[in-house]
Amino acid sequence: MKDKLKKIIIEFITNPIILIAYWLFCYELSTLCMYGRYKNNIYFLIGCIILFLGVKVFYILKIRKINKNGLKSTKSKNRICISIIIISMITVFYGVKIYKSAVNYGGKLSWVIQSVKNERKVKFDKDNIYKYGLDGIFEDINKKVKLPKKLYLSGELSVKFEKNGIINYFEGLVYGKNENGKDSSYLIDYNKAKSNKIKVILNGYANPDYKNANLMDPLFETVNCISIKNTVSKWKENEFGLLYKGKRDWGGNREGIVLVNKNGNKLPTDLSGDNLVGYTVSIYVPGKEEQITPVRYNLLTDSYWFKFLNTDEEDKFEESKKELGFVTGESKSNDEFYLKDGVRYKLNVEDKATGSFFYSLQQTTDGGNKWVVINEDPFNGAVGEASGMFFIDENVGFIGATRNGGSEGELYRTENGGKSFERLTFENKSVTLENGVVISPFDFPNVPYEKDGKLYLKVGQGADGDYNGNSSLLYVSRDKGKTWDYVKEVKDDN
Repeated sequence: MKDKLKKIIIEFITNPIILIAYWLFCYELSTLCMYGRYKNNIYFLIGCIILFLGVKVFYILKIRKINKNGLKSTKSKNRICISIIIISMITVFYGVKIYKSAVNYGGKLSWVIQSVKNERKVKFDKDNIYKYGLDGIFEDINKKVKLPKKLYLSGELSVKFEKNGIINYFEGLVYGKNENGKDSSYLIDYNKAKSNKIKVILNGYANPDYKNANLMDPLFETVNCISIKNTVSKWKENEFGLLYKGKRDWGGNREGIVLVNKNGNKLPTDLSGDNLVGYTVSIYVPGKEEQITPVRYNLLTDSYWFKFLNTDEEDKFEESKKELGFVTGESKSNDEFYLKDGVRYKLNVEDKATGSFFYSLQQTTDGGNKWVVINEDPFNGAVGEASGMFFIDENVGFIGATRNGGSEGELYRTENGGKSFERLTFENKSVTLENGVVISPFDFPNVPYEKDGKLYLKVGQGADGDYNGNSSLLYVSRDKGKTWDYVKEVKDDN
């Protein structure tokens, strides 16, 4: 029996067809792990497996017909050794590729692994917004995922529902302190057309600052005080939306504004004074915001959060003026830039996992009331974290990204308003240390800045740099960033 098994194995591994098929199988498997492309690879992989099984069955049947005295292999030892070496080399080479695709977000496989670790599916039972409000969403999630008692919102929460009140879509990123006092984030996503379950992604990036401007409690209270059904009944449409962004400053704008008390009764808008600030809940018709003015509810109540409407108390890390002030040509964060009155750009996180992000580039021309996606993948498939943004005008701009925990950086330039970007490269300047070792420490280009009609930028060393006091290389451009000339090496304070 052992001799027959040995015979089958030898015949199998020395077959040239099997060796070629094994190489193709490993190649396609590594491609699948790196890039996904499930539909392109899966049929070929299945075909290889069927071929392996077919050849194996063929040899089993062939060996059974061989006379007991004919079990001796006709294959030379050299051929057997060569086959084993080839199989080993193929296995090691593509095994390393598959391993790299599984770690540090190096490929599609790593995202699948993170999805298995951090993704939860929750059945959505309380899906009628007229009956359960928005509490039903989080009550269902709490059945499987323990949420913090006090939740905060990162970005915005968007909900869409049908005429009968059935919710067919929502998406938002919330965060809070878990029962152990640690930061926890929850990306919640639901699309009725795809699944009847809520997708919850844990441990994403939410930049938790715990400002009361981002509280979720005002949303729940406002929705429970108003009648969404009555609000949308006057619109002859089949789908409606609800939008919440936390505390908003409306200034003197009163278009669509409705003040209500905790009993749901409407109040005169002049109660808000000249400047309206509120935790606004907007009800609207998706795609028809210009034709049909959204109803923007602002609740006046005695709840704990109401006292923060006109105070900077909640801003623990920066003054609210810095958060809300739209200064021409000034960036207030790494992922948003204010070009001029009403025109703003932002890198919106579309997919997240610990330390890495996929962004889309969005633009608004009305001060932030309506954002339009102008580039779904500005970093051309790369992942990382936005490190800055700078636009000279509505055509030429720059975006930066960090990699590997901030130790490396990349800079991209656009000439068509962000519709496409090209990565900028700089001369790799090497330096020799006292011990004779040659290094290239300057690998972190920062976003440019404008001075005296020229553009300047510094190529630094990133988070892991320590050469010459963490100095940088200064470059200048006289053609809006098309070409860059080296100026000198500078310290950070120069």
